[in-house]
Amino acid sequence: MQDFERFVSHLKWESLSLAILMVVLTHKSPYSIWWLAVGFPLVDVFMIGYIISPNAGAITYNLGHNMTIPTLLIAYGVFTSTEIISLVGFIWIFHIAVDRLLGFGLKNRESFHITHMGNIKKSK
Repeated sequence: MQDFERFVSHLKWESLSLAILMVVLTHKSPYSIWWLAVGFPLVDVFMIGYIISPNAGAITYNLGHNMTIPTLLIAYGVFTSTEIISLVGFIWIFHIAVDRLLGFGLKNRESFHITHMGNIKKSK
């Protein structure tokens, strides 16, 4: 268990550094860092699958909380000088990083509470 806790601790430090990087990149862009706060809750639209089932919810949640698409958006925005596309990527990765910093990871199909960062269900 100690190895797993160390692993999660490393993931949280990594997430903190990514969140800070997104703040810096947003600040360097033509947009205000307030856009990170405004856009933050929008990423949770990917939880919509939980209306259907835990399995569907895990699929949609994990699609929206995977860093591949927002990283590609940032790259596309940088290479095409389309700052708004990069901003969407900054917001998206900022959201994922903060979620993981708080212990919310990619979901297991069995339960919303089981993630790659451990069980997030509060013990009673």
